[in-house]
Amino acid sequence: MRKRVLQSVCAVIGIGLAGATQALADPVTVTSGLVTAQLSGGTFTLTGDGFTLSGAPPGGYASGFWGCSPCRSSDGLDLSLSSSTGGTFDDGLPGEFNHVQYEATWLAGHLSFTAGEMSSTMLEGQTSISMPFTFSGELLNYESYASRVTDGSVPLFIATFTGSGSATGHFKGPIADPNGALFFADRITYEFMPVSPTPEPASLLLLATGAAGLLARRRVWRMSRG
Repeated sequence: MRKRVLQSVCAVIGIGLAGATQALADPVTVTSGLVTAQLSGGTFTLTGDGFTLSGAPPGGYASGFWGCSPCRSSDGLDLSLSSSTGGTFDDGLPGEFNHVQYEATWLAGHLSFTAGEMSSTMLEGQTSISMPFTFSGELLNYESYASRVTDGSVPLFIATFTGSGSATGHFKGPIADPNGALFFADRITYEFMPVSPTPEPASLLLLATGAAGLLARRRVWRMSRG
């Protein structure tokens, strides 16, 4: 009797684990990929160790950059290349997460890009401006569209992301005007780049010791020649 009870408990635990959401405790780092942010629309592709996820927010990206509609080259620009988006994303695109392939993904979540402020004038012939950005976000993937829109549905995985790279604001124009050429905000692209590893303290100490040894040897050599 006791054996049957234990078997039943193990079976219930196994079912629960099989249906559990895959969630990573620490953020995963996006090391490559490209995001195109637009006022209405845009796309994203996030790639890293064991994952590639893509989508397109139908509502576009919120950003102060769209305030340039238009702006003049002679005016000091006070625009931001930061943006954010959230909700549900384009349906049914293939993807990979944690080395698991998905024929179709049904994503929801939010993406946030933080960049600096533009506070300069546009140069003659200039149609873009770039600066560094940092990224954070969270994505949930569901089994199907029906699962995603049903309250209480359990996602296949939940993951938070981090990353950094170069943000570029693209303008349409210039358009000739007596008071100065006119530019219109077109899109922001975010290109992810791998994070440079930070040297460990032991490695830094080894480098410093080696440099000190070379300097001491060079000093002895000079003294012997003198």
